[in-house]
Amino acid sequence: MSRSIIIAFALTLASVPAIEVSAQTSSDFAAVLGAWEMTLDTPRGSMTQTLTFVADGDELTGSATARNGTLQLQNVAFEDGRITFEVTRTLRNREITQSYSATIQGDQMAGTVSGGRGGGREFTAVRSST
Repeated sequence: MSRSIIIAFALTLASVPAIEVSAQTSSDFAAVLGAWEMTLDTPRGSMTQTLTFVADGDELTGSATARNGTLQLQNVAFEDGRITFEVTRTLRNREITQSYSATIQGDQMAGTVSGGRGGGREFTAVRSST
């Protein structure tokens, strides 16, 4: 009896289609790769920085470069035209993590940044031609 159950179970498993799990590849990231000139309006005026996204195998990485240096992006994710990432900055001996979320359409990016002072601000970015 138990052998019949095992055979029936094995046949049942064999008839279930396999679920394909695929990792993202650099071609999946094509819409975001490269340099982007970002503009964020703040109470102190317009702030600009360059966001650079790079595919590293099946992972997306990047950096943010502003007048005070370059920082690595953290937790970068891109899916269905939406990019999210975090940047940790040190301001007055205190670390502040800002979370970015944006939608990409062609060579345009629009989104919000939250965290730190004055969170919840909108930003735009344009793919750099250089």
